[in-house]
Amino acid sequence: MEIPKFLKLDGDTLLFNEDGEFLFYVPEDYFTTKNAFMVEDMINIIGILDYTIVDSKGKNNGLHSFKFPTVMLTKPSAVEKIKQVKLIKSAPIQDYRVMHYRKGDPVVVSIKVPKDIQNVEDIMKLFLISGHIPCTIPYDRIQEYLPESIALNGSNFNIDYNIFGVVIGELCRTKKNLEIPFRLSGDKDMLNYQPMSVKEIPKLVSPFESLISENWDKSIIGASLTKGKISDSPLEKVLMGQ
Repeated sequence: MEIPKFLKLDGDTLLFNEDGEFLFYVPEDYFTTKNAFMVEDMINIIGILDYTIVDSKGKNNGLHSFKFPTVMLTKPSAVEKIKQVKLIKSAPIQDYRVMHYRKGDPVVVSIKVPKDIQNVEDIMKLFLISGHIPCTIPYDRIQEYLPESIALNGSNFNIDYNIFGVVIGELCRTKKNLEIPFRLSGDKDMLNYQPMSVKEIPKLVSPFESLISENWDKSIIGASLTKGKISDSPLEKVLMGQ
């Protein structure tokens, strides 16, 4: 993994190495879902986050995606809470904790993280189950994160990684019409997609898919009210009272 130029490797620690401040934007629900939590004076967190760098004159260099796709410890010099913020045009409005780092602060306490398949599962839950994909990850780059996480944690799923692409192709929807997968939208802006939880997808597909889903009661109602399906079966007509 290539080290960004604004970081310096000191032993096993990645330090912020520029003047000004480095900022991580962590959605508040990372903490409520235990994807981030305090460990003494450090924070244990999945290293896939939105960040910016603010120079000594107060100018930021835009919002970017930090890519360390496993669980890591980080040690900011300060943490502040901000509410109802829209980071970029394509991002949702939500609450964040902003982690501040000054020159010499450990952004990654140790790059020698324990190899544990649970770390991969945590990222899969974050992306697939919760639908939390950082707003700075382009749609056509999402599939890179899981294979790299698997490799970092010393594992191999022995499957064609195109399978991840198939799943991502269903999870990422068109903002103006969630029934349409983003891949079919024709939108050229790779950040203009709406990630959804895999639990929510069946209600956009059909009553049959909803019936075999985990959240089937809510999904069936949603799917029954959705028109213009490409295909159906007798079960759909029964459920919709036809």
